[in-house]
This record gives sequence, C-alpha cells and structure tokens, in this order.
Amino acid sequence: MTKKWGFAVVAVLAAAGVVMLSGFTASVPSYVSAAQDRVESYLSYSFGPQHCTSNKQQSGVWNISCAAQDGSSQFVYSVNDASDKAYGFTLTALNDRARETQNVDLLTYLEIKSS
Repeated sequence: MTKKWGFAVVAVLAAAGVVMLSGFTASVPSYVSAAQDRVESYLSYSFGPQHCTSNKQQSGVWNISCAAQDGSSQFVYSVNDASDKAYGFTLTALNDRARETQNVDLLTYLEIKSS
C-alpha cells in the first residue's frame, strides 16, 4: 500500500514540475530575456547595481523596467524582436531617465531609440 502512495506522490510532483518548467521557459521570448540581461549589465556598469524585470503589455509589446538597488532611479524600455540587428532586439526608451542613457558608455552600442 505504501509503494502505491509513494509512486502516486512522485508522479504528481513530476507532473507539477514539468508544468512549472514549461511555463517558465515558454513565457518570455528569448530576445526579451537577452535584452533584459544586456540592459541590466550595461546599466549596472554605468549607474551601479540594477534589478530589471520584463512584462508583456496588453498590446503585446514587451517592456523592461530597471531600478537601481538604492531606489534612486528607474529606467523603462520597450523591446522588439529584430533578428537583423547585432543583438537580435531593438530598444525604445519610454521615460526621461531611459532616454538619458542613449549616449552613455556601453549603452550606446544598443542604439536606443526615443519614444
């Protein structure tokens, strides 16, 4: 009797793990995660430690929001797929603080557009 319960528990946990893993891997397109990683790295280089998150708007456009760990500033960008570009994405600055990054250090290589 205990072997059956043990097997049932293992099967349920395995199924839950597969569902969770597929949800995490399929929810954010690769170009968005690549953009988020690069923006977070470049902003951290110029402005100190940052934490970036991405979210999908109702219109289907993906936004990346980055905040300084000390809470002093926030940068908001929209990201679009661009397989013809070197990094595979394009960024558009959505707030004033993000627009100020267009010509700063490593961020210049991302060719950030203004909204």
